[in-house]
Amino acid sequence: MSVSEKLNKSIKNSIESGTIDSVKQGPIIEAAQKIAAMIDNNPDWPLVGEKVDNVTPSVFLKYCEKLGIAPDVKAEKPRTDKNAKMHIVGNSKWKKQA
Repeated sequence: MSVSEKLNKSIKNSIESGTIDSVKQGPIIEAAQKIAAMIDNNPDWPLVGEKVDNVTPSVFLKYCEKLGIAPDVKAEKPRTDKNAKMHIVGNSKWKKQA
C-alpha cells in the first residue's frame, strides 16, 4: 500500500469518526495528499539528485499531526543511551558514534 493510500484511508476513517473536519481542514488534507503523492511518484525517494531529502518527511508528519493522524511520539519508549549520536557512513548506513 502506498503512502497516499494509507494517508487517504486514515483521513477517511478520521472523517467518519468525526476527528477531522474535511471542510475546515481541507487545505491541510490537500497539502498532505500532495506530499504523499510526491513520495509515491519518485522511485528514488528519499534521494533527490545526489542529496537526501530530509525536509519532506518532517513536513508530511507536521501535516499529519495537524490532522490528528500522526503517532504520538511522546508516548514512545525513550532512548536509554542519551549520549549516543548517529552519523552517516558510506551509502546512507547509520553507525553509532561514541
